[in-house]
Formats: sequence, structure tokens, C-alpha cells
Amino acid sequence: MRRIHLNNIEIVKKINRDFLKSEDYFQSLLEEGFRVNLLTTNEVESIQTDCLLLLARQTEKYNGSESSSIKIEAASQLLSSILFTLGVYLKTYENPDLAIEDIKKEGIFNIYTKGLKQIDKLKITSKLLHKSILKKLVKTDNVFYKSTIEDGINGFFKLYYPEFGAHEIHITADYPVHQKMEPLKGIEFINKYLEWIYYENLFCSFFSSEDIHNLLSGYDKNYSDIPFNIYERVLLSALGCELAGKDYRHLEIDESSLEKLFIIFNKKTKIQIQDILKSGLEGLRRNLNLNESLMRYLNNSLNQLAVLIENSIINNTLDRVFVVPRYYDNLNKLIVSFGIKMDDEKYRKIIDEIRQCRHFSDTKNIIKLEVNSLGDLEDVLIDADLTEDEILRILDELNLGEVAALAKRNSITSIDYEPSSRSGNNILAEALDTYKAILSTQELEKFTKLIEVIVIG
Repeated sequence: MRRIHLNNIEIVKKINRDFLKSEDYFQSLLEEGFRVNLLTTNEVESIQTDCLLLLARQTEKYNGSESSSIKIEAASQLLSSILFTLGVYLKTYENPDLAIEDIKKEGIFNIYTKGLKQIDKLKITSKLLHKSILKKLVKTDNVFYKSTIEDGINGFFKLYYPEFGAHEIHITADYPVHQKMEPLKGIEFINKYLEWIYYENLFCSFFSSEDIHNLLSGYDKNYSDIPFNIYERVLLSALGCELAGKDYRHLEIDESSLEKLFIIFNKKTKIQIQDILKSGLEGLRRNLNLNESLMRYLNNSLNQLAVLIENSIINNTLDRVFVVPRYYDNLNKLIVSFGIKMDDEKYRKIIDEIRQCRHFSDTKNIIKLEVNSLGDLEDVLIDADLTEDEILRILDELNLGEVAALAKRNSITSIDYEPSSRSGNNILAEALDTYKAILSTQELEKFTKLIEVIVIG
């Protein structure tokens, strides 16, 4: 028996909701209600009789009133649908004791009607969630992700018929969510599944599809055909970058980052690892301005991540947890668009604003807010009278592929380099060559490969 104090009024709950089964809520509620003497034997028998009468009514509807006979398998499905529907409504009571009282007061038929209405509400919520997810869908080649979230969910709504199959799911949900799903059926499963996917997609939306692709290619070059959770890879990489003191925005874990992470996590317990991850997540929260609901989901992911890291330290497989991205090794050519340039009047205004800036932080803010294409950024770096150091600091904000595209057209040491008549071209070219010179051996190798495969589109 659980006692709850609310404004000095003591509320006694006889049924502990933790003991009730998510997937068979109605049945377990009756069992617990009988066990704690909220239901008598006669009341349980009366409820069971009403359930059978409701089954008879649903059987008639199922047969179109032509016959009351039905195959055992079909009858079993109808009964499962009824019991699930009853449970959906009764779950709306936070206090299970009150749910028992409502059964006795309202009767099974009324509870069933309310259950159907609750299912309709969950359907509406789920469809809205699905629409939101599709707007932030990760652009990925992973077939399990796309087939489940796009086609599979649409298939569920087409096939879902609560009147006779409220408990059915119809789809296999081959794409796994990161957090363990409680055992649920029907629309409850779909609603929770979509809620988890929504948060995972929301976090992934802070990173470019290109960077996610590079990361997943590092995880496995054939990642498109593997059923794994994309969010887990992205979150691990972002946390790894944050903890190793590397720019998290492009998910670029490298060998030096792995060495730092090994030192950070080596000989730590799972609890200690989880605390370290929490500090990294707090850094991401500040930098990305993550909302509270998303943060709750992220925090709930940390225990599972801590287990992965702890095992990887023991087995010397940290590079399988914090993945080094792979850049287009499996592609012959990479077409890079410099985008549509802004109109001349707006461009001139931005250049004038940058030239009047006294502090580089102001310059950087203008570029972040106003410059939206690689072509415009290239022009700004050439025309805005920036120093080589300032250009290098801006280049450091870009991913390796974007800098490689700029180097393809502007680096003095590039075979494609053609000097421009614009006076600032040399300073950009010199900055790009300095950028190359300070890259690590591994980064330089990736950078060189990118320049080789890039085609300016």
C-alpha cells in the first residue's frame, strides 16, 4: 500500500501502478484490484460477463449481422482488441484505484466507448508527430530508416482499424529507436515509437546530412543496409568532440580525439562515465540551446552510452564507439554546389558592414547571419579586406568538404587554381595553403582525397 501526502491530505493507493502490465493493462488491473480487495469475486465475474457480452456485440458487427458464429482465431483477436481498448482509457487515471471505481460506476460498455475515443486522440497525436518528423527527416541512404519512418508508418495508419483490431501494429518497425521501448501494442506502441523518433530526429537536425553521412560511412561503408540507430552515432560523436575539446558541429572525431577520450574514460566506472557524459551534454545544451524535453530524452540515453564506452575500454574498441568519419572513399566524384548568390545590392551592403566592424566577433556574426551559400562566402573572403588570421578562423567553422571545395578553386598549390583579377584572391589562396599546412597527417590525407574527387557543380 502506498501513502501520498497532498496538501496535508493523506491519499492511500491500494494498487501500485508499477505492478500493472503496459501491454495487458485491463487484465492486470482487475487482478490487482481483486488482490487488494477493491473488487469482490462477484464483481470480477460480472465484469467478465460484460466483456463476453461486448464480444458478442462486436462479433455481430464483424460479421455484418449475418451470423453470430466466428472462428476461434478471429474471436480471440476481437477479444484482444476489446481488452486493449478498455486498458487505453483506464490508463488515463494516474491513480489505478479510481480506474477500478470507474469500472464499477460506468460499466464495461461505457468504458469501451471512452477507450475508442482515447484511441482516436492518440491517432491524431501520432499523425501530427509523424508530420513533424517528416519535416526533419534525416537525409540518409539507410533503407531501414527510410522504409520504416516514411512507408511503414503510413502503412500502419492505412491498415489500423480500432473497432476490430485496436491492439494490432501491422508493421515490424525494423528501424530501432535508441531507448528501450516498454511492451506496448497498437496505437500506444506507434505513439511512443514516434515520440522517440521525433526527439532523435530533432537532435540530428542540428547537424548537416553530409556530416552525418560521413560519420555513418566511418561506422560502416555499407551502413545503408544495416539496421542500427543513427541518433546513437550522432550523439556519441557530438559528445566525443565536446569532451575532447574539438568542434562538435561537424562530428569530426580524429585519432588525437580518440587518444584524449581514452585518457578521459580509462579506468572509470559506469557511473563515472555517465557523469562525464552529463558534463559533455551540458556543453551541447548551452551551445545548441537545447530545450528541456529534448534534454530529458538525451539524458535518458546516457546510461546506455556509458555501458558501450565502459565495454569498449575493456575490449580496446573505443574507435567503434567514437567513430572517425570517412570522406567519400566509396565515391568517384563529389559534386559540390556553390549555391545561388545574393543580389549585388545586398552583397555590397554586407561588405560595407564587415569593413566597418571593429571586432572580429561582429564580422563573424554578420557572416553567419547573412551569408548562406558557399559562393557568397568565397566572395566575402576575397572582397572584405580580412586578414589571413581572420580568414583562417572562418575556415575553421566550416567542414572539411567545404574548405576542400574552396581550395579546389583558390589554393595556390591546387592544380585547378586560376588567379583572379580581384585583389583579395591571393590572401584567400594563401590562407587556404596555411590551413592545409597545419592539418594533421590524417586530416591532410582526407583533405587531399576530397580535393581529388570534388567537382564544382
